[in-house]
Formats: sequence, C-alpha cells, structure tokens
Amino acid sequence: MLLASFVVPIAMPAKAHAQSAITLNGAGATFPFPLIDTWRVEYNKLNPNVQLNYQSIGSGGGIKQFTEKTVDFGATDAPLTQAQFDAAPGAIHIPETIGSVVPTYNIPGIGNGELKLTGTVLADIFLGKITKWDDPAIKNLNQDLALPSEDIIVVHRSDGSGTTYVWTDYLSKASPEWEAQIGKGTSVPWPVGLGGPGNEGVANLVRQTTNAIGYNELAYAITTGMSHAQVQNREGNFIHASLETVRNAVAAESISLPAGDAPWHTVTMTNARGADSYPIASFSYLLVYKELSTFPSINSMARAKALVDFIHWAITDGQEFAPPLEYVPLPDEVVNHNLETLQMLTYNGEPVFEAPGQQAPATEPFTISYTLGGNTYTITGVSEEAKATSFRINPEQSIEVQLQGQGEIELTLPKSMVDGISTIRAGDQEIPYQQVSSSSSETTIRFTVPEGTDSVDIQAAMVVPEFEVIALLILAASIVAAIVIARVVMPGQSRSNNELAAFGASP
Repeated sequence: MLLASFVVPIAMPAKAHAQSAITLNGAGATFPFPLIDTWRVEYNKLNPNVQLNYQSIGSGGGIKQFTEKTVDFGATDAPLTQAQFDAAPGAIHIPETIGSVVPTYNIPGIGNGELKLTGTVLADIFLGKITKWDDPAIKNLNQDLALPSEDIIVVHRSDGSGTTYVWTDYLSKASPEWEAQIGKGTSVPWPVGLGGPGNEGVANLVRQTTNAIGYNELAYAITTGMSHAQVQNREGNFIHASLETVRNAVAAESISLPAGDAPWHTVTMTNARGADSYPIASFSYLLVYKELSTFPSINSMARAKALVDFIHWAITDGQEFAPPLEYVPLPDEVVNHNLETLQMLTYNGEPVFEAPGQQAPATEPFTISYTLGGNTYTITGVSEEAKATSFRINPEQSIEVQLQGQGEIELTLPKSMVDGISTIRAGDQEIPYQQVSSSSSETTIRFTVPEGTDSVDIQAAMVVPEFEVIALLILAASIVAAIVIARVVMPGQSRSNNELAAFGASP
C-alpha cells in the first residue's frame, strides 16, 4: 500500500494542451466554392495546423468584407471596379482558377445540351422581350425540338454576384440594347424574373420551376444534374460548355494581364475568339492587400506566411484539383504572373514570399543539448536572425527554449523527448507555428520569435516519457531500502556491524 501511494502521482498522464492552429478566414464568390472547399480539405492534410474557413456569400459580399478588412482574404469573379479599387488602397488581384457560366433550364422533354441559344436571344429573354419558349427567335435556332407554348420563367441572382458580372459582361457584348439599358455588374436592375441567393439559390429555383431559365457556374450545373444550353460563339458555332471548350477560350485569348497591384476592371475573357471556344468564361480572383498587416487579423509574420503559403500552393500544386470539378487550371503564364505578384506582398514592410529558385538569405544552423535522468537530448535548428542558446526540460509539462534575436526559426526536436506538440507560448502569448515535417524519430516546427522574446515554452501531449520510468524505479528502490533499514534498526533487535554496513546503516 505504501508503494502504491507513492507511485500514483508519478504515473499520472502528461498535461494535455489545446491544439494550436492558424485559421485563415475568407469570404466571397460562390463560383469557385467547390474548388476552394476541396483546397480546404487537401491543404489541411499537408498542413494540419492551418485551417481554412471560407464563407460562400457571393462576390459582392466578398468585396465588402475585403474592403472592410473583416477577413484574411476576399474572393470575387468580378475584378474590382475603379471605384472599388480606389476604396481599397493596396488591393491585389490574384487569379485562382478559370470557370464558366452556363444558361440552365428546366423544360419538360428537352434534355441537357439539346437547346441552342445565341447571346442576342438570351439578352432578349432576360430583358423580358421574349416571353414564350416557342417564340420564333428560339424556334428558328431549334427546329428539331418540340418547344412548349409556355411562359418563360426567368431566374437571376438576388445578391451581389461575380457570376452575374460574367453573365452580364457577355450579354453586354452580345446585345447593344442590353449594354445600353442594363450594362454589366455584380448587381444590375433586372427588368424581369425571380431572384435567388447564390449559385445554389438560382439552381434550386430553376430545378423547382417548370419552364424556367437561369444562369449558373458550370460546376454547379454538372454536380446538380442541371440541363444547360449550347451557346453560339463569336465564330457562329454552337458550343456546349465543358472543360475542353473553356480551355479553348483561354488559349484563344492572348490576355495581357496588368500588374497584380494595378486595376483589373478591363480584364475579360467572354466572347473569346476560336471556332471551338465556349463564349462565357472568366477568371475567379483572390483579393489581398499588398501590405498584409492592413488586415487587422494578420498580426504576425507567421500568419502572413501562412496566408501566402496557402495561396502559393493553391495557384501551383492546388491546380490539380481543378479539372475534376470542371475548372480550367491556370496556364503557366498566369501562374508565373501570380508568382511575381506574391513577391510584392509584405508584412510590416518585410517581404513574405520567397520565389522558387530565389537564393535564400544565409541561415545559421545551431545545436543545443540537455541531460536528464542520464539521457542527453539534442535540439537542432536554423534561422537567419534568431538562435536557440539552451533549453530545459520540465518533465510531463514543456520544453523551455532560451532564444536570442527575433524572426523566423526552425527547430527539430527528438520524439524521445517530446511528442504531440500542441502549443508554443512566450509568456501569456500563444505563438502560431507550422509543423514542417514529422518522422518516427523527430518533429520539425517553424515559428516566428516575437520582438522582445527571450524564451518560449513548447507544450505537448508527452514530454520525456522515459523520465516516468526512471523516476518510478528510483523511487521504488528508495522505498525498499528505507523499509529494510527500518527493520534493521527496530528497537529490541540487534545486528552486527557487518549486517548494518551491508544496508548502508551505521552501527
């Protein structure tokens, strides 16, 4: 019983700490949502400490939150207008993907891709000039179809929408009357129709309403099984939207892109040249500020790097997830343009992104060691400016690392000493960090040493598990020795000097 009462406190589990993670908050376009949501999942597999939270609220809402600086990034299918650009000094456009908008319909007996429409006919339908499905203008394009003599129910977006911008940009090019009366924009004064919020809102109304027509991003139309029409392109051919026909439009348009920090309101890919080009295609953009500390939530270089690292992955490796969702991967020239834009980004005036192939500033490696319970543990690391000078193990609690300097630092810690790293603290401040790599024997982490910090505590689920065994053995041996000695010197009993000496007791 005596032994058990001493062992229980030592064998208690190591203190658990809440998992530290960087959450990047974005909001905006519904157009790229399926792709961004896939990125959220896939990027977290590579970087478990970085969570992506994206609210699909429409381009208008994304631009609003970006301008009000309530998110870490915005997303829009419509480039900022000149007025919006002027209201957000330092705004940066980063094309993230290429998609298309399709006219979706629900006409009994008319299958997917069977209906043919021109830009002029579409404009007249959405102007309220063509009101019946068997109108001669539609019948002349579809003489092989049995079109119903029913009213056309027009469905459009009710919110500020980049999808609406792309749609109305195309209608403005196809119809002088539309351009003069309505024009293009994320929100326009619709002459007729029912309004639905988001791509999903329009899709739901079209699917639920017989004889309806609306417009949706291609991925939504495909994933929800909606019928969408062939549209006549600039060369006079009727084209059904697909990954290939949208890619043809991108290839046919030799787009001269402005600098990332310049206005982009003149950039358009609608009504592209090419015999096999689908005519309603567009970039979708991420919006950030050139000086990332403009966002109140980007309050450290670590958060700035986390955002830029995610964007870099999205526009390079992340493009492999675009084709299965019917988005066109960015062409190499657009990716290279984006990489140049990322080099513009700063945090408190310091560059955040290091371009591939760019020579990195010299880093200084270092090695520090600590001995506990007869075992020696070693931490290695590298940094341009900061340096770990020593460390101390607080068994079952944390590793306290002494530091000099500030800036980004990488530490490699043996798992025999610490495993399941959860939190890094400098006093009361929790420091964001990234797990760079992990193997069966060691973990490498990266974080930024804040100004004025001379030590950090690295907390984990387990710290030096071997120490529990060593402590237990030492304590058990001490208790056994104490019991034996007590018996040796019990009153009323005598022992020879040799017997006492054998137990370490004095005669």
